[in-house]
Amino acid sequence: MRLLILLFCVFVTSAAWAITTEQNADGTPRTLTDLIGQYIDTPEGALNWKTLGHTGEVIVKTTRNVEGDVQDLEYVKPEFPPTVQQLDGQQITIKGYMFPLEESDDQKIFLLGPFPMSCPFHYHVGPSMVIEVHADQHPVKFSYDPVTITGTLELIPDDWENGLFYRLKDTHQVD
Repeated sequence: MRLLILLFCVFVTSAAWAITTEQNADGTPRTLTDLIGQYIDTPEGALNWKTLGHTGEVIVKTTRNVEGDVQDLEYVKPEFPPTVQQLDGQQITIKGYMFPLEESDDQKIFLLGPFPMSCPFHYHVGPSMVIEVHADQHPVKFSYDPVTITGTLELIPDDWENGLFYRLKDTHQVD
């Protein structure tokens, strides 16, 4: 079992290292956002994942008091560029892959991202590439294929508990 874990870590680390060391045709370092188009298209009128991918990450180091016990806390919060700030509270359409959070065919709450799920326990991208989707009134049928959804985008400026940057509310599927 330890060997499997070690091999998994080696392969995951080497793949991440390869992405950060590759270069685009113009010589700039290749990033994860450069790979989005290989996995998903952007329907006409829909938001491109690259827009959300430009959100910066700020590391916050602080403490919190839990029942008299002071604990160190480190988490990441977003630094939204103006192009993303203007989307707060707006209805958007976006296409992505589901990461289910419920044991049901009809998902009322799930994560959405530009890449297919590769692990059933963790979606392996940063928080700028994940949207928490709430489809309470119109559940979305689980699919391994990309889904296109519409809802109201909420920017989350500081979520130390879950590390979320975005939430899509009042969501329904459009394809």
